[in-house]
Amino acid sequence: MDSNSSKNTFEENLDVEILKAERNKATLMLYVFVLLLVASSIISFLYLQEITEVFGQQFLPTYVLSIIFLVLVIREINIRIILKKFITQKKKIHSVIRYINTFIEVSLPTIMVIILFQFGLRIYLLSSPLILLYLVFIFLMILSLDYKICIFAGAVASIELLALVLFLVNQEQNLELPIYNEYFYLGKIVILLAAGFIAGFIANQLRKKIYKTYEQLNKQNEIVNLFNQQVSKEIVDELIEKKETLESERKFVCIMFLDIRGFTPFVEKKQPEEIIKFQNDVFGFMIEIITKNHGIINQFLGDGYMATFGAPLSKGNDCQNAFNAATGIIERLKEKNTSAEIPETKIGIGLHAGNVVAGNVGTSIRKQYSISGNTVILSSRIEQLNKTYDSQLLISQEVFEKIHTGKIQVNEIGPVQVKGREKPITIYKVL
Repeated sequence: MDSNSSKNTFEENLDVEILKAERNKATLMLYVFVLLLVASSIISFLYLQEITEVFGQQFLPTYVLSIIFLVLVIREINIRIILKKFITQKKKIHSVIRYINTFIEVSLPTIMVIILFQFGLRIYLLSSPLILLYLVFIFLMILSLDYKICIFAGAVASIELLALVLFLVNQEQNLELPIYNEYFYLGKIVILLAAGFIAGFIANQLRKKIYKTYEQLNKQNEIVNLFNQQVSKEIVDELIEKKETLESERKFVCIMFLDIRGFTPFVEKKQPEEIIKFQNDVFGFMIEIITKNHGIINQFLGDGYMATFGAPLSKGNDCQNAFNAATGIIERLKEKNTSAEIPETKIGIGLHAGNVVAGNVGTSIRKQYSISGNTVILSSRIEQLNKTYDSQLLISQEVFEKIHTGKIQVNEIGPVQVKGREKPITIYKVL
């Protein structure tokens, strides 16, 4: 997946998450309106006589508020249903609709004040708790993760409050007290406007952090994928599970060395692109077989590679897994040679088992998972003996004693002197 398609996928997922946040906001507002509905209804019921004496009428403002809150409850329920459909269908809400919805939500305190004004509360409405709802709705817009929406909400709230102040103050004749002067409310208007910018800043910072987190995860995934290709999924998984470097430790493993016969004269007359294609065609199916048998490729050697069974993770039957992988590779190579899928190719494989030191080798800047020890060297020497015995697979006695060969014929060659080793070793010719 290229960077553009990956970014588009992220944008789509982000849009879905914003819709979920909008739905959570609608749920929160639903709870608030239900609470206000219940509270206004209880107040109307418990203090009916007192409120009637104050307002001198039976159709009380609290009843009106209850009706308003009921309408708002129904509205939020419908919004949640609509947003759920959008989330399911992964549809994006048009920006115009979002601005309209923001305008309606932020204007709710204004609508309530205008309605209650009809009941004679007048200038005192500007000091009521209803004005605080502006701030609630402004900061709820942070969930949109859109700084423009937040600033728009702050601007709408401040402009509407200014309009209410001018309107209600002009309705009063007594201008001796500060409460009857529009300058008395200037601070609230400025605070609402500032709240919009603050909410916008927070929303923008959250969005940037989400983008940054996504980019870091994307880079991490690319590194993990590259690491999987270069080393092994098992090593990566163990690193992630341990959350630390793979410390060097002593392990019993089975080592495989594989070499392509006649590789040097083959590549002399080939172009680099042809050589790479040949290596991919040959090594590709071999890697699949090794992975299937719980082995890992430690390093490619140009005309071959070294593979390990038992490190970093052991399946308990590492020699058998290595033997199965080796015979499977030889069988598959025979099929590909017969069908002419690849140029005629011959290989030599050597298997030896023993203790090694396995773990990360290097500095804090650059480390490599490495297998070290005489077992590695001896496995390489055994592989080289295939040329001497005209064989494809040779195994040491340590491997032979730990495997079941089944119907595969295995012949003992006997003690063989190996370069760099004082005592001769017993090896077996498999194929």
